[in-house]
Amino acid sequence: MRVHIYTDIDTLFGRAARLWMDVLLQAGHEAEFIDMGNSTEAPLPDAGPSDINLLIAGIYALPRFARQGLPRHGKHVLWMFDPLTRDASATVHSYKAGLFDAIAPGLHAVMAMDAAIARYLAQHFPALTTFHLPYLVADKHVREPLAEALRSRDIVMLGGDTLRRREAERLFLANDTSRPLKAEFIWSGLWGAARDACRAGARIHLNVHADAELHYFDQFRTFEAWAAGTAVVSDSFEGWEDFGIQPGVHLAMAELQDLPWACAELLADVPRREAMVRASQALLRERFSPAAWQGRMLAMMESIA
Repeated sequence: MRVHIYTDIDTLFGRAARLWMDVLLQAGHEAEFIDMGNSTEAPLPDAGPSDINLLIAGIYALPRFARQGLPRHGKHVLWMFDPLTRDASATVHSYKAGLFDAIAPGLHAVMAMDAAIARYLAQHFPALTTFHLPYLVADKHVREPLAEALRSRDIVMLGGDTLRRREAERLFLANDTSRPLKAEFIWSGLWGAARDACRAGARIHLNVHADAELHYFDQFRTFEAWAAGTAVVSDSFEGWEDFGIQPGVHLAMAELQDLPWACAELLADVPRREAMVRASQALLRERFSPAAWQGRMLAMMESIA
């Protein structure tokens, strides 16, 4: 097979694209990485003939595909990380659902990261071939955790600016816990190696859902934080059992208003954080490495071709 792997944010999704390249090349297929860049208006790159186009599409590529259509050659597979809803009150995810709905007729399959996306597809696009493939992390990107003395940040939240996340920031600034909290909410401008270093140098990586309506497991941010060797505190979410996650063992979980308290407790307990990192990295290696999924990854692609 000849596979073109498209993404729009190389410094965010580049690892996922190159992971696919490694799996395909090792199996004897041809694979080419196509960086679309961050424009939502530019014409699609003409990459020539392909059997399959694997789309790892974020906030720039989805509107571009919706306006201009999908690549001219080959069959199209989307690896979908974000949950989707037509509930307009979930502004972030209903916007992405509108873009997805526009391109869905041109797709040949979707790789859904979790059961929630699969349910959306079964309800609205029952004829569309759906596979299950979570976010994966190559072993080479799972790094030795930094020693406590080398960590320069306490709490870091990396994500888009939404009302819910601003409310979380306000709660941390109000800081009615028993110890001072230094929480940094970084909305944009930190990518690639700088983003990795920020995660690795933090004592806690904080996950806050973009919208109040959808509480899902944010695999992308959580797995990347675990790979960096950092403990995760997450806004409560559903479906953790499906991933083999044990709250309190692999991460700490709390309701939005209780996140500052959860972080304060974890900051004060270095051995607990270190144990969480060990457990979470073991889970990554056991269940979410390419080695655990490569047979199914190849079977999916070969069934589409």
